[in-house]
Amino acid sequence: MAIGFAKRVFQIAGFWGLFVLSLAYGAYLLGLEGATIDTDRPEFVHGFFLIALAWQVAFLFIATDPVRYRPLMLAAMLEKFPFTLAVLVLYANGQVPVTMLVLGLIDGVLGVLFSIAYIWTDPTSGAE
Repeated sequence: MAIGFAKRVFQIAGFWGLFVLSLAYGAYLLGLEGATIDTDRPEFVHGFFLIALAWQVAFLFIATDPVRYRPLMLAAMLEKFPFTLAVLVLYANGQVPVTMLVLGLIDGVLGVLFSIAYIWTDPTSGAE
């Protein structure tokens, strides 16, 4: 059951992230209203989106064999929790809209689920 839980959590996270980030990055690239980012360092924007998209692929890899990729789950948690914390602070200071708060909280929930998957996945068990 634990391996099945980990597989589902990382599959959902990977596909959710690919969907949301692809939409946001596409809107940014097309210059759609509300999707523009005010910065004089566009490499940071492109870097953020592309690295975040790469992590979604890593989540899908973890889903293929949670026992084998269990150590990578720790890094996956580190991908989720700092963003959640940053969004909470930014929202508290009135620097991001409520939609970003919701996305940050979703990342926090995924981080908690990643933590549970890590704890429940026995490193000595075989792949399901």
